Amino acid sequence: MALYGYTIGEDRDGNASNGKQLDVYRFLIPSGPGGSITPTRVGTVNLPATATTADLEGLGTNPRTGRVGAVNEARVTGSTTPIDPTVTVVNNVDQPFAPATTSPTRTPSDLRRFGFESGADFNSSALYNISGNPNPANGPVGSSLYKITTATPGTLSLVDSFGGPTTAAQRQGTQPTNPGKFADGLAIDNLNPGNTRALASDFRTNDGDGNQLYKVDLLTGELSAPITLRTPSGQALNVNADSGLAFTNFGSQRLLGWLETGAVYEITGYQDELAASGLGLGSATGINGAGFATATLLGNVNLPNAVSGVVDYEGFTIVNE
Repeated sequence: MALYGYTIGEDRDGNASNGKQLDVYRFLIPSGPGGSITPTRVGTVNLPATATTADLEGLGTNPRTGRVGAVNEARVTGSTTPIDPTVTVVNNVDQPFAPATTSPTRTPSDLRRFGFESGADFNSSALYNISGNPNPANGPVGSSLYKITTATPGTLSLVDSFGGPTTAAQRQGTQPTNPGKFADGLAIDNLNPGNTRALASDFRTNDGDGNQLYKVDLLTGELSAPITLRTPSGQALNVNADSGLAFTNFGSQRLLGWLETGAVYEITGYQDELAASGLGLGSATGINGAGFATATLLGNVNLPNAVSGVVDYEGFTIVNE
């Protein structure tokens, strides 16, 4: 058995007339820093030309089946058109590759997801999608959490049972339930009992608050105070890219962060934060001290056109195969 990472690229040729071709890649997760990582293409997800939100930015591994599923972004980045209501879930994009697309029913029917960037992960009963906007030029900065049942076609609902009542603007995706807290990567801890412990990632700086993690309450949809990401030398991590996040959820648990350029980070020091009750952060005498974690670059996956930014690879998950 070995740990493999999976990611999906954007439409490879940008030619809207021939549909959308999104290549899926697989690579060995390194045990430590080691430089360049060579991926293997396992298949291509073909979506129709009419799929306006075709980017499959949220990847997660179902702990019951061991298979990988992906959910599309909420809205085309930078778009000024009305928010697209389509929710696309593609299953079985891992090895052996056998994708099956479903479109969950929105509950209530006027529900729209907030934001332009998405992350996703499974627990034992549902696929969760965090969706947000990091750029104040595109509207309010923040995030909202959504739950997608694993039935076919399943249902999509907003997870929002904290604070005041859900507003029409939050339900219709023009305002976030977590204002000012942007995240676009999601990792659920399925190794420890409960299946309700989760973290979200923010590797963007254009939201004005640096690189961070947040604890996520899957029952209420609320994000914690930020957990600042530092380099091994203790300086604030300073990258600006869309991200993915995944637990290994096997053996000695590891947490890995992902940049759309193919950079892979191992995150340590989060354990004290995640073990704290509720959405509270760890004690000042914890592994890194309350509100901090360390991100160490493991290497870069050599994905086609990733470094140039011609093709972004925003989703990330890990499978033990």
